[in-house]
Amino acid sequence: MYRVLLPVDENAKRARAQAEAVLELPADGELAVDVVHVHDEVTTGDAEWAAGGFSETYAEEMEETKAGQRLPASVETVVDVLEASDAECTVRETTGDAAEKILEAAEEFDSDAIVLGIGRRSPVGKVLFGSVVQAVILESDRPVTVVPAGEGSQTE
Repeated sequence: MYRVLLPVDENAKRARAQAEAVLELPADGELAVDVVHVHDEVTTGDAEWAAGGFSETYAEEMEETKAGQRLPASVETVVDVLEASDAECTVRETTGDAAEKILEAAEEFDSDAIVLGIGRRSPVGKVLFGSVVQAVILESDRPVTVVPAGEGSQTE
């Protein structure tokens, strides 16, 4: 079985491009995909979060999952693409530093590869990837595939 770690942020176009790239990987046999969404850590200084609420903007971008947890719509997009291809898919979420959590997840799930998404960048922005992507590429002991977002998407 070929196991892929697919970290997903809130951008649905980027997530779709990542899922489609996973399906194009040269996996012999079964494909298992661990979809991971990393949230920022909640601090007591953020009164709205500490009270257990979501900001209005954040709530609009989120979808209710079967378990009653809140995940971005981009996660649902990935699951739809993967399930349509009969790939085995598991969704997980965690909080903390995104690069650290991605690397920990790759180790924990014994991933064969990591597929990261990036947004469109300005000419200066092209010199460096985002800090999360850069950290994962530099620190990972596994192959990392970097997928550009679909046409017309913007870096958030």
